[in-house]
Amino acid sequence: MFEARRGRVRLDGVIAGAGFSSGDRFVVGRWAKGPLGPMTDVMWARPDGTKILLADSPEAARFVGGVYAFDEIRVTPMTVLSSGDDGVEIKAGELELNLVGGPPLRLFALRPRWLRRSPAWVRFEDVVLRRLVGRFVLQGAEGVRAYGVSPSGVKEWYCVDGYRRVVSGHAKLNGVDLGSLGPLEPRVDFGFSEFPRVPALVRCAPLLEGAERFLPEASARAAAERA
Repeated sequence: MFEARRGRVRLDGVIAGAGFSSGDRFVVGRWAKGPLGPMTDVMWARPDGTKILLADSPEAARFVGGVYAFDEIRVTPMTVLSSGDDGVEIKAGELELNLVGGPPLRLFALRPRWLRRSPAWVRFEDVVLRRLVGRFVLQGAEGVRAYGVSPSGVKEWYCVDGYRRVVSGHAKLNGVDLGSLGPLEPRVDFGFSEFPRVPALVRCAPLLEGAERFLPEASARAAAERA
């Protein structure tokens, strides 16, 4: 999970994103593996545009909050009720969120794993294939980038393994229902790339270069020793 020679860290898990008729938009990172071990974070864009990070530990808050841009960062108790490629259900402080995915899009599984993990291939996908796939296959994902630089200067390669559209979902804040499931509109602007506009679950393994400075020294050292 850490390439000491290049200063790169890798996460492995599922990103789930959806909007609701209240105007609230959420992007959940449920990471089974990473330099901090398993962790969960919720990027929340409120109707007024305020960007909030909910993290399950101070270390996760520093790491995710350092890479991306937020107006507010909160460390809050989180309970993952279910999580997998086909859905995620969590309780994060005042938030309850449940998203259910449909069948996987077979296109992404056609690439062998070694190719999906190649930074050079990710750059090729971003330059050559992104707009075609975003517009005609995913529909509404033209703003999704596979490679770029975060607001803090971290280089990122999004190595995508699988994609499912969200077929149902609901969310509550302090017990108040946020309305019907909908697109992530307007833009959330957490980083260099937007999440697909259509609610989705994305199995991926992002590679980050320059993010180790946001890790506790002990975590970075342990990750390097495991590499």
